[in-house]
Amino acid sequence: MIYYQKGVSLIITFLIMTIMLAVVLGMTTILFNKFTMIRDMGNSLSAFYSAYSGLEKTLYFDRKQFPNNAQRGLCSICNTCPTNDCQNCVVAPLANNGCNTSICNNCQVTYTSTFDGRDYVVDAKVTENLSNPSLFDLYINSKGFYEDTMRVVEHRSTQ
Repeated sequence: MIYYQKGVSLIITFLIMTIMLAVVLGMTTILFNKFTMIRDMGNSLSAFYSAYSGLEKTLYFDRKQFPNNAQRGLCSICNTCPTNDCQNCVVAPLANNGCNTSICNNCQVTYTSTFDGRDYVVDAKVTENLSNPSLFDLYINSKGFYEDTMRVVEHRSTQ
């Protein structure tokens, strides 16, 4: 008697094990990507709060730290903000007669700050409102960084 089916159970077992291995590897890849995404969400939140801190600091100095009866404090932020809080602070005019500390119109302020492993870069501009020349438009772009993640918060207002 000749048995032609010798080893068939071994081939079927090998086929089942291969399918199970493919399913396990596929699920592992999916789960690993999900865990990476969850970890990055925490980094993203930290970067967002860092950017928001830059926005809040800029608004605070613009609205609360007025030098010598000025209308706003943004153009003097480099002088009133502590050096370690406003690093690389630069005030530059956007037009010929910009950055007067009492008027603070047509000016751009940029600075960086680092705290607790987080960084942010702030770029703020004050321009004359085109529809009403007695008002000024304030635009703040704050970029927050944490580990390998960056988030941006923008603010626009008219005063």
